[in-house]
Amino acid sequence: MQQTAVTGRRSAAPAPPRSPSRVRADIQALRALAVILVVVSHFWPGRLPGGYVGVDVFFVISGFLITNHLLAELESTGRLQFARFYMRRARRLLPAAFLVSLVSLAGVVLLLPASAWRTAAEETAAAAVYVENWLLAGKSVDYSANNVAASTVQHYWSLSVEEQFYLVWPLFLLLILVLARKLGRPNHRRMWTIGIGVVTLLSFAYAVYFTAADRSPAYFVTTTRVWEFGVGALLAVLVARSRVEVVRPGGRAAVFVLQWGGLAAVIAAAVLFDGRTAFPGPMAAIPVLGTAAVILAGSLAASASSSWVFRPRPIQYLGDISYSLYLWHWPLILLAPYVLSRVPGLVDRLVILVIAIALAALTKALVEDPGRKRLLAKASGRRFLAVFLASVIAMLAASGAVLLGSRVVLDNQTAQIQQLAEGSCFGAEALTGAGCADPYGPPKASNIGEDEAPWFSAAECADDPDPIIVDGAVLLQTCDFSSGRSDAPIVWLVGDSHAEQWKVVVFELAREHGWIVRQSVQGGCPLAEAPRVAFNGQPGGGPAIEERCMGWSEQVSQRIVDDRPNLVLVSTFGAGETIDDGSGADQQTQYRNTLLPRVSAWADAAGAVVAIRDTPLTLGRSTPECLQLNRDDPLACANPRATALVDDPVSAAVAADPRARVIDLSDQFCDQETCYAAIGGLMVYFDLDHVSRSYMKSLIPVFEARLTQAVGDLGMLSRR
Repeated sequence: MQQTAVTGRRSAAPAPPRSPSRVRADIQALRALAVILVVVSHFWPGRLPGGYVGVDVFFVISGFLITNHLLAELESTGRLQFARFYMRRARRLLPAAFLVSLVSLAGVVLLLPASAWRTAAEETAAAAVYVENWLLAGKSVDYSANNVAASTVQHYWSLSVEEQFYLVWPLFLLLILVLARKLGRPNHRRMWTIGIGVVTLLSFAYAVYFTAADRSPAYFVTTTRVWEFGVGALLAVLVARSRVEVVRPGGRAAVFVLQWGGLAAVIAAAVLFDGRTAFPGPMAAIPVLGTAAVILAGSLAASASSSWVFRPRPIQYLGDISYSLYLWHWPLILLAPYVLSRVPGLVDRLVILVIAIALAALTKALVEDPGRKRLLAKASGRRFLAVFLASVIAMLAASGAVLLGSRVVLDNQTAQIQQLAEGSCFGAEALTGAGCADPYGPPKASNIGEDEAPWFSAAECADDPDPIIVDGAVLLQTCDFSSGRSDAPIVWLVGDSHAEQWKVVVFELAREHGWIVRQSVQGGCPLAEAPRVAFNGQPGGGPAIEERCMGWSEQVSQRIVDDRPNLVLVSTFGAGETIDDGSGADQQTQYRNTLLPRVSAWADAAGAVVAIRDTPLTLGRSTPECLQLNRDDPLACANPRATALVDDPVSAAVAADPRARVIDLSDQFCDQETCYAAIGGLMVYFDLDHVSRSYMKSLIPVFEARLTQAVGDLGMLSRR
């Protein structure tokens, strides 16, 4: 997970192994190694940050085995039994996958707040129809989704990639065979080598390009992963199906180097790579080629495939249960904190790991093996298809029921919040209200559903007739709250999602005072005239993100000057958006040098420029999830003010112009020592970075008072 959740890398699932009598020991050991890398990186992400390279190992193995099987059938019969192929794949994959996803969905409903149900239901449905990877790719380019908690089936994205590959690969190989015959080319393997080689090179080139341009979605899409299957497929074509023992000393040395060098490459990648590694770009070639080297060594020498390092029974057994272990370990990791009511410690994680292995063993014995050998073994293709579709429909129905249930529960929670708002100790009001007992006590409503998200639409808003457009997206809206007033003040709200979280406050003041609000927010983008090179300490996403941010900020700045508004309100996540103007100076200096000229231009054109000081960091503690785990002790989710309330380079840059002002509402989140996660019966934060909409609503009176103090009568704002 790129996050992964993420947020480490999301890793791929292994294809279920064949029966032991038909499985090479080296390939089975590679499965074991890959699942160890994946599981350890998820249980202890800081210990093995590059464990996500297990995805490459699994994909190469799958490409090799499936292609070897398909080519054998094509060469012996000249055709493919597609129905038989897909039925076999379904019997291997679906029973265990559907079982784990249903149990996981039930666990979400029983243990997690209703706000988490929607994501789980949507992704369970996507996993059921094998499009989970595309759903995650879409979410990864939506900044509003960056902080969405991982779902219990998020790891099914790799199954989606594999099944999409399996859907088209037999057709591709058959097409090459037909083409070879029509061209009169008897050497089918040469044609397959050329065809697979071309597809592999094209996919690799695209992976390199897309990873550099927009790394987050590139991680999930099928087109950037085909080359990994392709490397395994090329091995299947190039090596002889029957292995021969290499007897010459030079040959044995080469096999030794291939085998141990390949293993070293995979392990080194797992140890040295981390979330900052450009993936699946050119660096992915290290674990891919390492895996291919091990498989090639075993293909050249039978003794290499059964080397002593691969034979130990625990390694082989771990390879046997690798598919089920992969399926079970991730939902157990996500659900465990809610069962334990705490963040799992070392002993807890070890126990969870043992449980995952036990469940994998049971699933292998009671679900995987019977499903592969006996499930609809004599069924016709039509009957099998009917059962398959019925199973998918059942999964979709279960997901739909959970989705509907989440809406009902969240509506009830919204009603609770509305009732709470009628009192005098609602949210921030509890900090000054007389008789408000325990303002930092447990929340009275679990306000973390979609109705609490900072991003929302208002009926008064529409795309501006002369919009700002970047990469096809309209990034300027005009919201008319003037009721037809001819001299209505014009107010701009600009910044990233940390400006958007103030929208509920600004819109309410606009209704009260008859403003016309122009809003232009671009998630993750600073307003400074410098490229964003990192976000929350991670690489910034590549040239495409830099160009998008720079293009947007330049247009916004010029439009403000041209519009000559009455008021400009600006806020961004300056503490999380690292810029680089090439000077090598610290961030405070760089923001001042690259943002101040724009602020000064706005101050020349506008009636007033006001920066809203950024809200305190959650530091991963002051989150709804923490409050769910500490329902009776919300102070366990609080943070020291000194670490949560960091310097805001944007406010500092704005304040450097003597004509501009800064509104600081830090005292509505923190006292002199502590920044709180719950105030006045509300959860302060919606996610890892943003304030909940209800808590923002409770800030309206104090925000209005301080803005009035900064710029004067809000109903009579003047222009320059």
